[in-house]
Amino acid sequence: MTSPLENLAGTGKPLAAEPMDAAEFEGLLRSGTARLVDARNASLALESRFDLAYNAAHALCLAALRRQGYRARHRYIVFQA
Repeated sequence: MTSPLENLAGTGKPLAAEPMDAAEFEGLLRSGTARLVDARNASLALESRFDLAYNAAHALCLAALRRQGYRARHRYIVFQA
């Protein structure tokens, strides 16, 4: 049975199959977690906090995608996959 991620991978599709890199995965987790912590800082402007939260979500979603052995060709697909 083909997984939903496999269906999204291939030539001309939004995902590319690529072996997981442990260092990249750990870096994405660190980055996402740090940005999420910073987004809670009430002394920052609301716009900055939103930006930090958005980029934290992107990094953590990308980490999950990379952990499964895929790379997104477009930023939006990270959230949809």
